[in-house]
Amino acid sequence: MKTLMIAEDLTALGQISLANALGVVQAQSVRPAMLPTALLSTQSEGFGTPVVLSTEEWLENALAQWLDMGEEFAGILIGYVGQTALIDKLSVIIDHFALPVTVIDPVMGDRGSLYPGLDEDYVVAVRQLCQKATVITPNWTELCLLAGYDPTSECTQELLDTMVEQLRQEGISARVIVTGILGQGTSSTACQAEKDDQFNWLMVPRILGHFYGTGDLFSAILASQLVKDVPFERAIQVAHEGLRLAIVQTAPFDEGQRRYGLQLSHLLAYLTSFEA
Repeated sequence: MKTLMIAEDLTALGQISLANALGVVQAQSVRPAMLPTALLSTQSEGFGTPVVLSTEEWLENALAQWLDMGEEFAGILIGYVGQTALIDKLSVIIDHFALPVTVIDPVMGDRGSLYPGLDEDYVVAVRQLCQKATVITPNWTELCLLAGYDPTSECTQELLDTMVEQLRQEGISARVIVTGILGQGTSSTACQAEKDDQFNWLMVPRILGHFYGTGDLFSAILASQLVKDVPFERAIQVAHEGLRLAIVQTAPFDEGQRRYGLQLSHLLAYLTSFEA
């Protein structure tokens, strides 16, 4: 069984970020090695300001023990970090392992704005970290921030191509997957088909409302598929369909319930069906 290192926040209440990634990774017969970048009492949207416990020292000591044990990793997934100093340390970790699957979900904003508590210095640090990725999975807002564009810009194919070219100039050579692109009655994922920066589009009917943790979930499915050597296009399809199932299952819940994260049982059944 291959091991995927996962560095992102652990939210204690509900099923967001590392809490939902754990089950999703295991359902795909991949062993998770969790490096929580912070322990949060709640997610940062919808509950007010969370209580935050820094895990920086623990993270370093845990990784040191794994290295002493000779633990081997097939890939690394980095999501929400929240601290510029910790981004620097994760950058060193990436350099040390030089893993063939290095997925970075540049979690820092949504719906046209940065998340609370983050600033331009943080954007710069995330942009530099993405230079070390093999795959990045920003949503539309995060892609705009990475490329230095207005995050409220409307998505067009021309602007998408322009921003990816800007990423290349910034030293980001990773394959780009852009999630959560909202259109007229649709929600789309734009993904590079090949290294020539051309994009394929996967579209589903849009379900109204906001769904928390969609990016975290997509990247966890994708990274697990990739460390299992599933072809890139197939891995994206599995992640896209799995996310759709979770959103459809969560759609009947009101906003107050959605704050706790996506419902996962239909998704997990879908993922485990491949392992039977």
